[in-house]
Amino acid sequence: MVDRAYKPPSLLASRLSSLPAAILVIGLVGAGCGYHGQANLPNDLQRIHLTVTNKGASRPGLEAATTQALTQRILSAGGRVVAEETQADAMMQAAIVALENNPVAFDRQDIAQRFRLAVVLNVQVIQRKDKVELANEQVRGEAYYSTPPGITGTEVAQNDAIRRALRDLADKVVTRVVDPF
Repeated sequence: MVDRAYKPPSLLASRLSSLPAAILVIGLVGAGCGYHGQANLPNDLQRIHLTVTNKGASRPGLEAATTQALTQRILSAGGRVVAEETQADAMMQAAIVALENNPVAFDRQDIAQRFRLAVVLNVQVIQRKDKVELANEQVRGEAYYSTPPGITGTEVAQNDAIRRALRDLADKVVTRVVDPF
């Protein structure tokens, strides 16, 4: 008579059985992380004249940081930022209209511990050759941050959130300009 007592599955078998679930979780997390993929600018919009103004946020350096984030994103999409309007395929005029900092999580004493930071930009893109408006909309770049103990730590966390929000904003601006094509 053969002994058919229960044998626990081997370590390898138990790990392999959870593999499909792990792949599904990784796929769902990756899909929800905000990654947009690499957008490339169309050939007739390679050279962009960029102007950024600050009309609604009183934070030193925000205009320069926004210009830098947009420039880097345009470059990564295969475009160039040109100084002269006459050399440009399109003009992008961006106006910072708000820097929002909203609490989203609180501790037991009702003190804010986590914030959603948003940089709000009005963007207009005009194709120079035909004077056609390609985009005219408001775009928001967002990032979250938590407040560590101390004022210095909070300032560092907020500055990092601004950098991440500007990257998100630049991704959205370039994606929306490219999207119609």
